[in-house]
Amino acid sequence: MSRVRHPLAYTTIRAGGSGTGGRYLGGMRMSTLAVPAGDSLSTEKLASMIDASCATPAATREEVKEFLDSLAGHDWAAVMVEPSEVKFARPILTAMGQRLVTVLAYPLGAYTTEVKVVQAEQAIEDGADELDVAMNLSAFRSGDYKRVVEDLAAVRRAATGHLVKAIYYSAILDDADAIRAAQLALDAGVDFLKTNPGYGNVTTPHHISVVKERFGTRVKVMASGGVRTQEDALAMVEAGADRIATSSPMMVLGLA
Repeated sequence: MSRVRHPLAYTTIRAGGSGTGGRYLGGMRMSTLAVPAGDSLSTEKLASMIDASCATPAATREEVKEFLDSLAGHDWAAVMVEPSEVKFARPILTAMGQRLVTVLAYPLGAYTTEVKVVQAEQAIEDGADELDVAMNLSAFRSGDYKRVVEDLAAVRRAATGHLVKAIYYSAILDDADAIRAAQLALDAGVDFLKTNPGYGNVTTPHHISVVKERFGTRVKVMASGGVRTQEDALAMVEAGADRIATSSPMMVLGLA
């Protein structure tokens, strides 16, 4: 699938580079990132919107540790690791003052509700602060919306006191279905929508704007899938994204 690029061009002042508008944090110059509306988004503000994601089942324990260590010095929205790494990552992220997020029924979503609930309970017991759960796409495309809502609502109940995001696969839905999926997630009491699980499912600014224009502040949306650069991230923010998920957080900040 080809990447769809936002038509607007963005000018980025990289951290440590020249230009006005930057400021210093911990001895390092923090850049100001230009956005089309004329407002500015500082590097530290952008970091606070990012779920820095180590979303691969192939990472070794050493590679997970290296990824976590690389995030030091920034205040991220959350840091995502696979379920089997939650116990390992929890003390590291606690020491860094970071929230921990993991995934349920990921990336396909077609698990039974009972399995998703057990996964949620285990993740919370292991130390997760937030859960990203994949919607049952088969049930959705079959028109079994009641099952979709009940599935997400069961996870929401199991994760009382924890933020829950529903992954709804925006890359393969048309606008009408994206709006319908968002409504079902709201009906289930989910806190956030997450556009895609990655794995080749690329989010575009349109995927964000179509939902935000319909629901406004009633729904929060995280752009996930194919967000690898500052340009990608700023396009999502301009479209209305409340958070960004990326496995390339330092590149998105312009620091790699």
